[in-house]
Amino acid sequence: MRFGISRQVITPPMSMKLACTGAFDINFTSVHDDVYIRTLVLDDGKKKLVLMSFDLLFHDRLLNDAIAEYAEGKYGIDKSSVIISYTHAHTAPAGRGYNPGSHCDEYELLLVEKGKEALDCALCSMQEGKAEYGIFDADFNISRRGVYDGKFGNYPAPDYPHDRELFVLTVRDEGGNVRSVMTNYACHPVFYPAPDRISGEFPGRLCQLIDANYYGCTSLFFQSSAGDVRPRPTAVMEGERWHWEGKDFSGVDAFAKDICKTVVDIVDNKELKPIELDIASDAFAIELPMEPASLEWFEEKLKVYSDMPASANMSNAYNIVNGGYEKLPHSMPLHCQAAKLSDSLYIATVGGEPCFGVKKAAASAFVGKDVCFIGYTDACAYIVDDRVLSEGGYEPTCHNEYGHIGPFKPGLDKLYRDNFRAAFEKISK
Repeated sequence: MRFGISRQVITPPMSMKLACTGAFDINFTSVHDDVYIRTLVLDDGKKKLVLMSFDLLFHDRLLNDAIAEYAEGKYGIDKSSVIISYTHAHTAPAGRGYNPGSHCDEYELLLVEKGKEALDCALCSMQEGKAEYGIFDADFNISRRGVYDGKFGNYPAPDYPHDRELFVLTVRDEGGNVRSVMTNYACHPVFYPAPDRISGEFPGRLCQLIDANYYGCTSLFFQSSAGDVRPRPTAVMEGERWHWEGKDFSGVDAFAKDICKTVVDIVDNKELKPIELDIASDAFAIELPMEPASLEWFEEKLKVYSDMPASANMSNAYNIVNGGYEKLPHSMPLHCQAAKLSDSLYIATVGGEPCFGVKKAAASAFVGKDVCFIGYTDACAYIVDDRVLSEGGYEPTCHNEYGHIGPFKPGLDKLYRDNFRAAFEKISK
């Protein structure tokens, strides 16, 4: 196999807002650490697979589509083989697709051009190598689906089922040197170390640490089913009640170092599975039906949010109440990809913020295979499974935050399984 790697800085050279630090109406005042695009291209001699991770909260499909079209037009890479995801760093620059009006048009142009450059750089430096992978249990996160007063809420919940899988893929050159480490784990980057400072948060710091450990390495981080989990160090028990607590940059650093130690131990000491690269891919959309909320419901929400700082909830409620309600669709396309890396290893991706049950439903379609599950490939919604939908709580009821007419309807698990099963059957032949 052949591989190529690249890293491009996307720290904005202009004043602009940050993505989701709680201070939605101010521009950043300083840069704590740069944000990047990190890229790994794999080539089996017949087809190429592009893995690209942005240090952003997330983005709408326009950025993914622009880079995928460029890859196809210039290099003949199938658009379904271009996997682009976002680390979900809340302290990253604001991007289009979340909190209407917060993005910067000049920065949007920069993202497209830097994405193309990232691909160019990776493809002009292809070299021979080999890849290995492993899946391990890791206890760095905690569910945020806690029950208080008989209702699910955004509270620490140590006993609630959540995604603990740590997926690690390593690429070595012909000399045996580690040149890329791809880490896939589920954990919201929500330490909230500063409301006005740019940072890649713990995913960015993790990549820095891994790169420092292996000279010439370009590592990547991909979020898994992080929709319902947070960093374990942000969960604090006082008396008999749990609550969340933000941490400063030293807390971010300590958390990233803990993960890095585990990843480096895996790369250096664990027996990983070799990848006999054989690439195939498919892209598709699952139409998820919604249960419409009334216009009056949004009017009540607007009253509540009007007394709070500017946010995605306030912006969307305002737009919906003031002429947007009748234009809202009653379903949402969930964009997905399935990619074969080898006979035993597959990648499954979904847009939005998937919860653990979504990963389980999707992965069950790849019978007898190992699956790396990647979420956050766009900014569409919290993506829930039937269990979470029936229980209620924050994730299934926050449709206003994403400008949707209502929560999803039941029957989600079957949609995930059936569509990924069809994709698996298509690319496994």
